[in-house]
Amino acid sequence: MPFLVLERESVMDSGLNVVVSGPLGGFGVGFAEYLGRLGYAPTSIGLRLNLMRHLSRWLVEEAVSPAACDAAALERFLVGRRVTHTDMSSAGSLAPLVAYLRSIEVIPGEEPETVPEPGPVDLVLERWGRFLADDRGLRTSTIRYYRELARPFLLSRLGGQALDLEGLDARAVSGFVMSQIPGMPVGSAKLTVTALRSLLRFLFAAGHIGDRLDQVVPARAGYRDSGLPRGLTPERVKALIAAVDPASRTGKRDLAIVLVLARLGLRAGEVAALSLDDVDWRAGTLRVPGKGGQSDLLPLAADVGAGLAAHLSVERHPAATGRALFFTSSAPYRRLSSAAVKAVVRCAGARAGLGPVGAHRLRHAAGTATINAGASLEEVAQLLRHRHLASTTIYAKVDLTRLAGLARPWPGLGAGQAGGELR
Repeated sequence: MPFLVLERESVMDSGLNVVVSGPLGGFGVGFAEYLGRLGYAPTSIGLRLNLMRHLSRWLVEEAVSPAACDAAALERFLVGRRVTHTDMSSAGSLAPLVAYLRSIEVIPGEEPETVPEPGPVDLVLERWGRFLADDRGLRTSTIRYYRELARPFLLSRLGGQALDLEGLDARAVSGFVMSQIPGMPVGSAKLTVTALRSLLRFLFAAGHIGDRLDQVVPARAGYRDSGLPRGLTPERVKALIAAVDPASRTGKRDLAIVLVLARLGLRAGEVAALSLDDVDWRAGTLRVPGKGGQSDLLPLAADVGAGLAAHLSVERHPAATGRALFFTSSAPYRRLSSAAVKAVVRCAGARAGLGPVGAHRLRHAAGTATINAGASLEEVAQLLRHRHLASTTIYAKVDLTRLAGLARPWPGLGAGQAGGELR
């Protein structure tokens, strides 16, 4: 069998000395160069070349030709590797090698995913999704979430291959809500009710149902803003910022991220979406892409600007292409995700001895600090970019300066002696 003829190739570049033999023996140098262009360090390249060598040896042992090395064969290889190796044994570790071998057509390309014919529920959800995007301006992630929340309701109206919407009435709607909602957490339940009302409004507007059934959806009990904003105290915010070491490239990036979150009250997704074009150094402003395709301008605080300047002063790796403000710190270089921004804060909180700290707590800390500095609720709403002032009223509960004036004197104390510290 010709694929079993052993070829040998020694990769000596960049201090590497990895011999790849077998059916993949002629592609080691090309793979090393491919990884180098993506920004992988020599040590990481060496690890992946060893993985390539193992795969090549496995192909020989299992009598599998490269042309037959499909997704199922690669999964079998990983299963066997996990028995003898603890490193480089995941699909993610194998992904760069697979991508390279597919790009030069050594192994088969990824099989196209078989998409089932959309059913009646999928068609309604698709049309509703387009309506939410075009007419309501909702973001793709929000639309996807709403569709998943409302899908069970449409499935409950599915009989065989037909969707019974003509027989939909108030009793059916309230019955579905009462059967599904009670077991959900309050937040998920309220979002499900919101999504269901939106779907029913769309069904009425599109002529699928004859009555405004969105008005009969029962509300989920749960008082808005019944708690307190779970922010950090100013001392803990300082400790969190101090826990980030700006000596390294990654440290400068992480410090800039924490400063943007703590001073400007951005959401993690908004930080991940920032680009170089959003920073106006001359005007001292930062444009923040927000919900519904809108954007807002915020003043660039001095320490935030200094943190961003320090981060951007470090030369980027050539593989980090694009206009994103924050990239991953290791190859393959790509725009930082919302989850990665949250991980930066979580790691900083652990180093500061604060335990796991969510990125949104820095947003609450910014709102709390602003109102305790004497700002009005309207000014806090502008900073946090709330569409409705009602979303900001929760911060009135932590306005200690103004609340202190409402404290009644403790019985037995003289006039002018308040009841001590507000707790």
